[in-house]
Amino acid sequence: MKLSSLMFIVLSMLYANNLYAAYGEGGKQFHKTMKQTQQQARFVRKLIKVSSAAQKVKASEDINVQSLYRAANDLYQNALVYIDAGNSNAAAQSLFYTTELMFRAVKLAGKQKIAEDNNHRIFELRLKSVNALLKALQRIGKIKGVEEKIDRIKNTVDAEINTAKTLMKAGKAVGARKVIDKAYVEIKTAISGLRSGDTLVRSLHFATKKEEYLYEIDRNDTHKMLVTLLLGNKMKNPKIRARVQKFLDKAAVLRKKAEEYAGKGEYGKAVKMCEESTKQVIRAIRSSGFYIPG
Repeated sequence: MKLSSLMFIVLSMLYANNLYAAYGEGGKQFHKTMKQTQQQARFVRKLIKVSSAAQKVKASEDINVQSLYRAANDLYQNALVYIDAGNSNAAAQSLFYTTELMFRAVKLAGKQKIAEDNNHRIFELRLKSVNALLKALQRIGKIKGVEEKIDRIKNTVDAEINTAKTLMKAGKAVGARKVIDKAYVEIKTAISGLRSGDTLVRSLHFATKKEEYLYEIDRNDTHKMLVTLLLGNKMKNPKIRARVQKFLDKAAVLRKKAEEYAGKGEYGKAVKMCEESTKQVIRAIRSSGFYIPG
């Protein structure tokens, strides 16, 4: 009867444990008959050649996984040589360590797959946010009558999105995220400029704390506008709205404190409160499923 891959692996592990118990710490040999050793060899061959575990390991691009797999194959070939020579104990030992190395390779490949899946999920979330924000920018541009300017920004962002996708396909997740985050910042800056009517990029070198406070207020207003632009439809869902509103309420309290400090001329404290307020707005947006840098 044909064994499933899962059953095969379980039986292989049980067999390996039995071999280990036979070998022990005292240097005893694997007291197995040639028939038993040949049977294990068939199990191990399936494990390293045709099982689902083997396919997972072969598909891995991790050099450590491949090193373990090559070592497992070498030990398996050694076992076959020992079987041909009639040395069942040496063959059984090689088969035991073949199985052990293969399980290590499978475990490591599994961790790599989880990491890759996480990278793709994070990238897709960021890409979704950039595309939503880009559509919002186009709507604002149409209202403001600056479609030509927005088209130039869109062309730049589209090129960056394509670059990010290419990097992801090449397995360069960190580089891809940097590019997609850069696109996000460019769109957000453009939206801020359209909102305020200021087409200049503000400097991050401030002459006074008051000037820095005014910058942070503008940044806070821009992020609050993003809530409206990005979360319009999502806020119709009561659960999402409640989750988002919790952060927005905190943001409103902090914004009020910032304004109170500014009214007293305490701009250093006002800047800190405004920054904390913006962080809460960013958390509100992220809690809805949109990722934005911050």
